[in-house]
Amino acid sequence: MENRLKTGISNVTELVEFVLLGFSDIPNLHWTLFGIFLVIYLTILMCNSIIILVTRIDSALQTPMYFFLGNLSFLEICYVTVTMPRMLMDLLTQKGNISFFACAAQMFFFLTFGSSECLLLTVMAYDRYVAICNPLHYPLIMNHKVCVQLVTVSWISVFPFVIGQTCQIFSLPFCGSNTINHFFCDIPPVLKLACGDTLVNEFVVYIIAVAIVMVPFLLIVVSYGKIISSILKLSSAKGRAKAFSTCSSHLIVVVLFYGTATINYTQLKSNQSEGVGKLISLFFTVLIPTLNPIIYTLRNKDITMQHKEKPPEANLTELIEFVLLDFADVPHLRWLLFGLFSVIYIAIVMSNGIIFLITKLDPALQTPMYYFLGNFSFLEICYVSVTLPRMLMNLWTQRRTISLVACATQMCCILVLGATECFLLTVMAYDRYVAICNPLHYPLVMNHKICIQLVAGSWISGIPVQVGQTFQIFSVSFCGSNLIDHFFCDIPPILKLACGDTFVSEMLVYIAAVLIATIPFLLILISYSKIISTVLQLPSATSRAKAFSTCSSHLIVVALFFGSAVITYLRPKHSHSAGIDKVLSLFYTIVTPMFNPMIYSLRNKDVIMALRRLLYK
Repeated sequence: MENRLKTGISNVTELVEFVLLGFSDIPNLHWTLFGIFLVIYLTILMCNSIIILVTRIDSALQTPMYFFLGNLSFLEICYVTVTMPRMLMDLLTQKGNISFFACAAQMFFFLTFGSSECLLLTVMAYDRYVAICNPLHYPLIMNHKVCVQLVTVSWISVFPFVIGQTCQIFSLPFCGSNTINHFFCDIPPVLKLACGDTLVNEFVVYIIAVAIVMVPFLLIVVSYGKIISSILKLSSAKGRAKAFSTCSSHLIVVVLFYGTATINYTQLKSNQSEGVGKLISLFFTVLIPTLNPIIYTLRNKDITMQHKEKPPEANLTELIEFVLLDFADVPHLRWLLFGLFSVIYIAIVMSNGIIFLITKLDPALQTPMYYFLGNFSFLEICYVSVTLPRMLMNLWTQRRTISLVACATQMCCILVLGATECFLLTVMAYDRYVAICNPLHYPLVMNHKICIQLVAGSWISGIPVQVGQTFQIFSVSFCGSNLIDHFFCDIPPILKLACGDTFVSEMLVYIAAVLIATIPFLLILISYSKIISTVLQLPSATSRAKAFSTCSSHLIVVALFFGSAVITYLRPKHSHSAGIDKVLSLFYTIVTPMFNPMIYSLRNKDVIMALRRLLYK
């Protein structure tokens, strides 16, 4: 495909795509960099998610300072997700092509989240100013409504500036090279590709940088000037130390973020070295979001220490831990169940691990169908590892307690991985649809880049919905018993412990189930209806049998997984039986992952042959 279209003007071309060079100048390190950045990205997601979770569900952290911190952590997740998945994909595929509009969209979101962070850090400085300089009026000034308004303004007020700036930069004519010597579409490297004099554009960048970066920074400096002045007037050394401790984490983050951002965006285009530009960008797009959770947790006792409080009211108990009853009603079968589930877990990890291994190593299985199957097997290992090790530990130790945060984390992980499985099964159905209904275009439609994007989309797209759903469920009040009659923290048994009417919570569960389970299931049905229609039109019975054989394994897995999952999550709470819930949950969390390798291997000659080649090497 041509990268440029002639415009009729000499030496000027209208770009339809750019090429992000990223780290192509050090090709011998691309796998090392991929591993490092993947670990960093997952660490950022996990650490910031934990802070969001803790600030939402721990009653000791229901203050303005932690409300802002939770929002900052969510912002950091959005911020790194704009650049890092793309960078990882480019390192994996060694293809840095990015369309003109995708580049503009990436710049827009990056500038939006970066600008929001500037304003949110300013809001957090104002919060510390009011808390230290005006403590008596703090609850009145920083009430919940004001906090929500300040956060909303931080997120929304930057849109007009950022939209204008992005449009202004991408309305420039670009000439000559379309290679961006950077790992994402940032302003300085994109401006280097523009034709003619970009002085006006640079001047606009400076004006907006002053409005969004320098003015908030000056407000932070003014706030801390007043804070330091007030602290130094305190008579007690202990009081001064305590006051400083509430600000120190925020100050470190401000210095790190504003320092690198200011250097990056207030240099002239001619003065900026490409290597230095990448290094500075890596600092404020990757390292700072990694360090922020560490800075805020290591220097904050409220977050690091487990909070314990007495029940505030007679019949409304603030739970800090649950008890998973799992199979406590059959104590005489404890060791039998432990042995059985141990064997099942080892079998799941080994069998899915073997499939994952042969789809990566065997040259005959380097096709989209087996690429998706390898990812599916890896997903199954992750899926069972969220529930089975905990259940085995409970059976072994007979200590069934689980903290509120651990319970919420387990639920979040099982929901995210379950959503990923729904999407991945849909992608696998689409792959079979293209292979059977459009075979001539199959290599073009299902190229390696598309396969990676589909898998990445399956893994990532369920996270926002399921994280939000987990927060919503654990933000309800729990009263009375803390006994969960289940072997893991699933939605139905948790909702049974909630106080009052849970109609809204149930409705949100149904909406999420429709989005994440029912819609993908319908797409799978549509794909298979078209597949069956096409297969039935084939003249040869052998061809029909061969076409059906490539789909039968997937169909069986879809029926097992979606059947049990939809029944579990689409029933109203009052119709739930603890026994039936356990059986259904065992089915889609343990039985299905155990049968999947058997279904795919026993019914697939390519997998059996690849396994033989692996064993007889």
